[in-house]
Amino acid sequence: MRQTFAPILDLLDEGLRLYRDNFSRFLLLVAVAALPLGLSAAAVFLAFDWLQPGFGLLIVLFATILGTPLSLYVMGALSRAATMAVAGQPVRLRRALAIRPLRIIGMGCYGSFFLLVAGTAVSMVSTACFCVIYMVIGVGMVAFAAGSAGAGPLGGAVAGLAFGVSILVFIAVYAASLVVNGAVYGSAVYAVQPFVQDDLRFGASMGRSLDLVGYKLGQNLLAFLSASLVFGAVALASTLAIGLLLPLPALYLLGAESPVAQAITAAAWVAGVAVAAPLLPIWMALLYQRRRTARDGADLAAQIGALGGDGPAVLG
Repeated sequence: MRQTFAPILDLLDEGLRLYRDNFSRFLLLVAVAALPLGLSAAAVFLAFDWLQPGFGLLIVLFATILGTPLSLYVMGALSRAATMAVAGQPVRLRRALAIRPLRIIGMGCYGSFFLLVAGTAVSMVSTACFCVIYMVIGVGMVAFAAGSAGAGPLGGAVAGLAFGVSILVFIAVYAASLVVNGAVYGSAVYAVQPFVQDDLRFGASMGRSLDLVGYKLGQNLLAFLSASLVFGAVALASTLAIGLLLPLPALYLLGAESPVAQAITAAAWVAGVAVAAPLLPIWMALLYQRRRTARDGADLAAQIGALGGDGPAVLG
């Protein structure tokens, strides 16, 4: 167990260190996308009452469809910045964002399709598993409560305890579903790494992506889940800190029904997520580099070279 989790913990720790050492650069880079997204969310809130019924929903749907390739592009730019930091180079914003337009289109199409397929497959499996858990818990709680109903106050206490346990299990299953969905998005970020780290054609990038997604698949899935869990905790903390505290003056002065206060709140929530956003592409960039090195045998060659270099010293 320790050998399984040690590389993942080392990966997460290195990613946190890189983010801490280059915090301002990464934050400025993600602001390139977070600023227009935040302004767009604020504009939708401001203009929602003026739009015709159904037109606002069409705007939200269009923004969602367009936002997936855009988010993958931003994740790719953050991954390029992470590779600069790993190499000991200064993080250049212009260089990180300088992805060719055709490559952005190919990366966006492939990443969106990968996310759709992976999300559908995981949703089918997780829905089946979670539905079975919900059914077993529900039937068990109802049966247990019904059997204890005629036992007087003790039966009522047992029924209340059973209801509380069912609520806790429901929350746990819901949190697990969020972690799984985050892992699916993390896998999509990992899958587009050949488009941002390697200078390959579209077909070669797609082939390398599928190859390295399947290489050490079990460890990759565990890394996706672990990264999603830590990212969710950091994102929740930053979102609550920024998304709740920052809009308080506007909510207090203008009221919760004010469109301006709602717009400020939406922009604050986007800013809270943006603070944690660089972590996921940093981890996926590091994971891709390690998997590519192991797949190509570069680490094995280095180990053999080190042994060869130590040989004469030992014999001498």
